[in-house]
Amino acid sequence: MVRRSLIVAAMVAVASPLAAQEEEFVWTAGRPDSDAPIGVFGARTLDAGALEFTYRYTQLNSRGAWFSKDSLPLATTLQLYTVAPLEMSNIQHSVSAAWGMSDRLTLTGTAGFALMERTQITNGGVLYITGIEALTDVTASAIYEVYRQGPYRVHFSGGAVLPVGKARTYADTPFGADQALPYDQRPGGGAFAVTFGSTALVQNEMASLGAQFRGRIHLAEGTADFTPGDQYQADGWGAYRINSVFSISGGVRWQTWGRLEGADPQLLATQDPGNDPVTGMAGGERLDMPVGVNMIMPEGSILAGHRLAVEGAYAIHHEYEGVRLGMDWGLNFGWTMPF
Repeated sequence: MVRRSLIVAAMVAVASPLAAQEEEFVWTAGRPDSDAPIGVFGARTLDAGALEFTYRYTQLNSRGAWFSKDSLPLATTLQLYTVAPLEMSNIQHSVSAAWGMSDRLTLTGTAGFALMERTQITNGGVLYITGIEALTDVTASAIYEVYRQGPYRVHFSGGAVLPVGKARTYADTPFGADQALPYDQRPGGGAFAVTFGSTALVQNEMASLGAQFRGRIHLAEGTADFTPGDQYQADGWGAYRINSVFSISGGVRWQTWGRLEGADPQLLATQDPGNDPVTGMAGGERLDMPVGVNMIMPEGSILAGHRLAVEGAYAIHHEYEGVRLGMDWGLNFGWTMPF
């Protein structure tokens, strides 16, 4: 309840000054609030010829098994499966490049590296930890601005996901040496996918508002005999400019995904909910509350124009169609370097 109240207050505080928008104001890129929170991808186009590289550190921490809207007692999970997941840390390091091909068209690409660590317990009381390190899938996209008028910007994006990340990972487990790990501990989907999205931005002298919708649809069966569920995400945020260097932001982030299609024959569904493509890895949705800070280095400094951003995200609503780990909190950090 407290988290919901905080996000409503933050959005109202930012929306109020924007409601008094002056028609002659023009949307400006060189402000700390002109960039979306670091957890939002591809939120604006670049000027023609501009080149940026962004390093992102992303950490998602999950804790406890959930079903529908409720967390499950450990004993209940162990009645259904041989193993119950306790917690998981998913850390990703990624590098993105963005190039302004023209004032309205920007090309982007992202590659990453994942470190996943998962803690489980068996119905025999054996506690074990499995960890993997591997490349993630590569994404490439184009962002095209379709509307530019005064304080308003609207653009569409489209791209592809290249399945270079591992769709099957291995580690020693209580079931044997070098065993295939659950679906939720695989950094790649093994399947080609297309992405699409749209973003709208508005700004005045004091603050910025933004909204984005993105989707990811898989077009073929993955290399490990399963296809990840399609994914959709919607973001809404408001950012208040404290001064020419700092801004603070708050918003909401909604995600939904479908169940896996097919199944990896190397996994036994009754061992672990993360092995179960029908129940454990079914579809679901989640609503998070991200809050963050953006910083742009001032002119005259050695890193003039560089941007630093940090964002914390807290889950305020879960609804899963099957038994799975529930997201607890997330952290995003980014450093954008212009050239």
